[in-house]
Amino acid sequence: MDVSVKDKGVYAFGPFRLDPVRRTLTREGTAIKLAARLFDTLLYLIEAQGRIVEKDELLAAIWPGRIVEEGNLAQAISTLRKALQTDGGAENYIVTTPGRGYRFAAPVRVEGGAPDPAMLSLPQAPDVRPALGPAMPGAGKTWRRRAGVMIAAATMAIGAAVAITALRPRGDPETPAFAPPPHSVAVLAFTNMSGDPSQDYFSDGLAEELIDTLGLINQIHVAARVSAFSFKGKPATVAEIARALNVGAVLDGSVRREGNRVRIAVHLIDARTGYQTWSKTYDRDQGGILKLEAEIARAVTESLQVRLAGDETGRLPPGGTGNPAALDAFLRGMSLKNGGNQSAATAQAALAAFGQAVSLDPNYALAQTWRAKTLCDLAMIGAFPDAALAQTKFAEALANADKAIALAPQLGVAHAVRGYILANGFLNFVAADASVTQALALAPEDPLVLATFAYQEANYGRSGKALAVLRRAADHDPLNPRSYSNLATVQFYARDYQGALESLRHELALRGQSTIRIVGFTGLNQLLSGDAAAARQTCAAEQDWLHRVCLAAALHTLGKQDEAADVLARLHTTMGDDGAYQYAQVYAQWGDAPNAVHWLQAAYRLRDPGMTALKVDPLLDPVRNAPGFTDIERMMNFPP
Repeated sequence: MDVSVKDKGVYAFGPFRLDPVRRTLTREGTAIKLAARLFDTLLYLIEAQGRIVEKDELLAAIWPGRIVEEGNLAQAISTLRKALQTDGGAENYIVTTPGRGYRFAAPVRVEGGAPDPAMLSLPQAPDVRPALGPAMPGAGKTWRRRAGVMIAAATMAIGAAVAITALRPRGDPETPAFAPPPHSVAVLAFTNMSGDPSQDYFSDGLAEELIDTLGLINQIHVAARVSAFSFKGKPATVAEIARALNVGAVLDGSVRREGNRVRIAVHLIDARTGYQTWSKTYDRDQGGILKLEAEIARAVTESLQVRLAGDETGRLPPGGTGNPAALDAFLRGMSLKNGGNQSAATAQAALAAFGQAVSLDPNYALAQTWRAKTLCDLAMIGAFPDAALAQTKFAEALANADKAIALAPQLGVAHAVRGYILANGFLNFVAADASVTQALALAPEDPLVLATFAYQEANYGRSGKALAVLRRAADHDPLNPRSYSNLATVQFYARDYQGALESLRHELALRGQSTIRIVGFTGLNQLLSGDAAAARQTCAAEQDWLHRVCLAAALHTLGKQDEAADVLARLHTTMGDDGAYQYAQVYAQWGDAPNAVHWLQAAYRLRDPGMTALKVDPLLDPVRNAPGFTDIERMMNFPP
């Protein structure tokens, strides 16, 4: 049974009156003191008056994001019954349904209408969860040889670490008026109620699937996954979350899986009032989960008062599966891809999970797509022993992407992955361009689609279109540090070094810490903006190949040629032929055109992924008119 709650006044039952705005409970005018969670529990039961509230639902609503034993809930109910004790017995108010939950059984009436506006204060919202989410897929460690600009952020060399606060406290006079788009919602990471932390991938995965399902409805604005999931495990009010994500409603939920049965409790909260507007608990066999996503999406849509077009009713995202074991394997793979550890070993584990999903359901287009993406990533980071084997892996990845598109032609992310493989495997840049353009038309809000399209546009010299797409991505995914990392990269390609540094400041504020790669990319922006001394200081630690490119170029600019040569020698020692593109960058910055062109020719033969940025990499600007450079660019066969 669904629950619809409006701000109607004061709830009255028996001799009691409960005021949800002033958060008071009185008996015949005498105040009864209740702790905040006890008040929330009683209010929740009253608002669900007449129906059984499952234990999982109540735990998720009152203690979201926390591991709480059922004994805590039983103790809370016992304390409430004592507070409500009358001659008729408190059991007349809160009735236990053995094995299931509790029901507020007494008649409830609403009295008094709206309270005096001068006395208004929002009710205490449930505790929910922030934490910086994982990196956006499509622009991560996989681009290890691309001049170090695929992963970017600010560092202390930009200035001291600038800690801007993403969420302003309530009452801040600088906080602008809150006016989110109509019909906007954020789906938070669902709480894993199984008691087994290893099941987090399943609860997170179901929330992500629901984001995709809601995203099919044109009238609804859905916050991006990384930004919405950034609240996992951290204290924040619904109002704070909604303001940070610019949404009018927040959907929270919990998942308990036992064997093949899954119980999902979901709650939709109006961010303006803090009131729950709809909730429901579902019990399903695991095989019915995907259809359940569409059912929940319809209920949320109705609660947001969106009128659906006929073809939007009951739609599921393309490329899914009806095989519960395949879904489980896919969700495990996505958890690994979205996690903070993006090592080759993690990618291999994700590849195995996606492969298992494909084996269980060869028609699972999403699993085919992400197997293709992961295989391409591994080929790009040099996970295979030689270039010839890597090329066979690119071909295998392309076959997976083509299979996904054949199975689900409307699956935008499959077209994006196809373009990603065609470009980074040097297979066909013109076809890659067409694929990512098709992807954007099919999935204009998908983070991977946006990042892939923008990078390819930037690589082909179309920085204006790339920047427009990435700014849209940052608006859609405002708490994702990679939104600003991607933006900084394209600004670097566009020679807007100060703009790149500003984007990096935003990324650092969201990420909360610097990284090895952050330092190197900051140094490159300092170098090319004319401050070689700052670049030298920034990259002096030489913790990564990117630092050595930066340092070798900065030292040479400062007239310290011998020290610069020593740094390049150390780079050769650590990278061997894998560093061909990096050596070309260094020689170009030294003004040594013959050596720069020589190493670019080697990088072309080795199909170094850094070569995809040949047309726009500013580090190569000093040798663009050198003999042989235009021949290499022509061989790359970039689209016009």
